[in-house]
Amino acid sequence: MSNDPGAIAPPHHHILLANPSPNSFCHAIARTYAEEVTAEGQTSRICDLNVMGFDPVLKDEFRPDRIKQMSPWVEDQLATLATSAAVVLVYPIWFGGAPAILKGYIDCVLGAGVEVAHFQDGSGQPALRGKWLATFTTSATSLAWLEERGQRRAMREGWDVYLERGFGMRDGGHVSIDQVVRNMSQHYAAEQLDRVREAAREMCARLKPLAEHAR
Repeated sequence: MSNDPGAIAPPHHHILLANPSPNSFCHAIARTYAEEVTAEGQTSRICDLNVMGFDPVLKDEFRPDRIKQMSPWVEDQLATLATSAAVVLVYPIWFGGAPAILKGYIDCVLGAGVEVAHFQDGSGQPALRGKWLATFTTSATSLAWLEERGQRRAMREGWDVYLERGFGMRDGGHVSIDQVVRNMSQHYAAEQLDRVREAAREMCARLKPLAEHAR
């Protein structure tokens, strides 16, 4: 990095991890992604929502038409998001959707102060505009089983695309890892983590023009 105080910092990846088990494969995904980002000369931060004790309940006073002052924690998160080039979601698919703690983060943080009209026209959250959104999900079931029930399409259209359009973000891809069970083979696990590394490299390549300015 340059010693010039006016130099642009390397692209930052804000990784949101939503799995309560510290030994989960989601944790391995988040660590692997972060390690690859570091290897590419960029920076990242893993925000483990469960370890942080994040309260996902959206209270009435936090609604856009009622909010008077954001909490310091929300302000800190928005400040980090504003200086990030990519937002990375890592979570398990539970009963057809993301864990409540991640949905709560979207409600309480990403949606902080966002009026419906702004979400509809794609201007959404100022801290997120133009950022890349990448998603990594795990499932104990097979992708074929999820496809049969329309779950993958529902998640893609009703989650990734919906958030991207409303918050004015860019599509950074969605890596779905199926059949993540306790007795999965080390070989299979290694293959999937290689997919994570490749996705991280691809994201870093998208952000490389920003990295060039930081040198």
